[in-house]
Order: sequence, then C-alpha cells, then structure tokens
Amino acid sequence: MTLALAFHELATNAAKYGAFSIPSGKVAVSWERKKSVDRRLCLEWRETEGPGVEAPHRQGFGSLLIECGLAGELDGTVHLDFRRQGVQCVMELPLDRISTS
Repeated sequence: MTLALAFHELATNAAKYGAFSIPSGKVAVSWERKKSVDRRLCLEWRETEGPGVEAPHRQGFGSLLIECGLAGELDGTVHLDFRRQGVQCVMELPLDRISTS
C-alpha cells in the first residue's frame, strides 16, 4: 500500500503541476532488479517535456509520504529531485519487504 500511495502522490502532483498538466508532458517509469546481496528493486519516475519545475519552498505532505513512508515502512531509500526539466524520483526497495499479495 505504501508504494501505491507513493505512485499516487507522484501522479497527482504531475497532474496538478508537472508533466501530466500539459498535453506534451511525458512520464517514464522504469524498474531494475539490482544484483546486490540484499536483492533490491530500483524504481524510477521521470517527468519530461512538462512545465518548468522548481523545488518547493517547504516539504509538503506528499514528499514526506514518499520519502519517509518508503524508508520507514519498506526499509527503502528515496531520492526526490525537482529538476528544471521535470521531477525525478528514484526509489530503492528490498524485494523481501515488498508484498505481492
């Protein structure tokens, strides 16, 4: 559920302010299984061709949910980058903590 909420938050913000808010905007989601000892999944959300992005002046509920929720609930790491060309969010999660049910 935590992962679903993170993607929901990213999509909602993209619809309000980012790539989904204009017809030319694009979002790419990719994933890769890291070949490390602890079997990690790397997920990347990358917005392009949307309106210019600026880092928020304060951390909102959505950023806290994404960064702290995934880190705390799933023992993952999150790097949220507000690049001028679009938001990029890279999440690394241990596969043994992600439920498939």
